[in-house]
Amino acid sequence: MKSEMKFCPLASGSSGNCVYIGSKETHLLIDAGLSGKRIETAMTTIKVPHLNGIFITHEHSDHASGAGIMSRRFGLPVFATPKTWRYFQRHGTIGKVADDLQRIVEPNVPIKIGDMEVTPFEIPHDASQPVGYYLRSIGDGSVDDSTSFKAAVATDMGYVTDTVRAILRDAHVMLIESNHDVEMLENGSYPRMLKDRVKGSRGHLSNVAAGALLAEIATYEHCNCRHVFLGHLSEENNRPMIALDTVESILEANGVQLKVSVAERHEPSEMVELVHK
Repeated sequence: MKSEMKFCPLASGSSGNCVYIGSKETHLLIDAGLSGKRIETAMTTIKVPHLNGIFITHEHSDHASGAGIMSRRFGLPVFATPKTWRYFQRHGTIGKVADDLQRIVEPNVPIKIGDMEVTPFEIPHDASQPVGYYLRSIGDGSVDDSTSFKAAVATDMGYVTDTVRAILRDAHVMLIESNHDVEMLENGSYPRMLKDRVKGSRGHLSNVAAGALLAEIATYEHCNCRHVFLGHLSEENNRPMIALDTVESILEANGVQLKVSVAERHEPSEMVELVHK
């Protein structure tokens, strides 16, 4: 059985983040920073009948607020790093999740769930133990990587690590952070301390940083990239067209052609479907 993959940001931005990634048998969410009702509505919109699990990148409410209610309502396992779970248990921010549905993930340790393999990877952000996720559709379970499709979700990063670069080079479809326009941030209403936090090494990637990252990985000889979503845009310090224009200008200046679009803030984006012909 050949593998296939579907990828759809259900919402992305400082007001809430949730990404659907599915295969023939397995349907997952990366983050659940929306209300349970909004997630259910989005799943109905994209015609996905059920879920097999939720993977949380970190504890901030715009990534995790709906995880508990979805787990309780549908009996879904919730996957997060040990320190993220410690935060949830200490602060009660996602409510009660049944003990047998609390699943621990460790950076760089793959987890097989159905016909998908999910690997967390470390990202630099001001959270307890934040990670991004790399997903591989494995079809009949073959180790032949040429039959696999790969996806990555990498947002909330203060800077780009070598690990992130390597993972994004290998992904066919991805959501990466394009959080702010530096000029808008500097001239905006945020207090100085918050501006410095956003721009800092445990903050968020700017539009320019996102463009530079894509221009770099696209020149790699074996880059698999087919579609990039720009996500986690600041509502106050960015605009979709500014983010897209900035990134596309950097790609054009470097002679790079990539399909790039901005993930919708409040509704599902375009569904990307990867299949073997």
